[in-house]
Amino acid sequence: MAVERYQQTLPRPQIEQEQIHGTRKARRVIGIKKFEALAYLLLMALIAAAAIYVLSLKMEAYTLQTENTQVESEIAIREGEISELKTEVTDLASYDRIYEKANELGLELDNGNVKVAEKYGKD
Repeated sequence: MAVERYQQTLPRPQIEQEQIHGTRKARRVIGIKKFEALAYLLLMALIAAAAIYVLSLKMEAYTLQTENTQVESEIAIREGEISELKTEVTDLASYDRIYEKANELGLELDNGNVKVAEKYGKD
């Protein structure tokens, strides 16, 4: 107890009192000004708008990619049909088949009366 009384009676140095007052000033909260708040809000709105724009571009790209895939599949189907039809044309235009059809209709082959005709629009 004697030590406590002794410390209480001693005058505190001026430096300690300035440090105590200095800490009180440091604790003061500095508010955001209206211009700064507006700038932060505009920045957040700009970031949000950019994000929405990027997402819309990605969605459009995805839609175009699905349409492209559908068109490519339709092209593949049509090419398959064309290939089948070309095979059928080749089969129907064969000499043996034409000869059989001519015989069924009562036509006879006369080698002296055969003429060769070229196909119009040859590839």
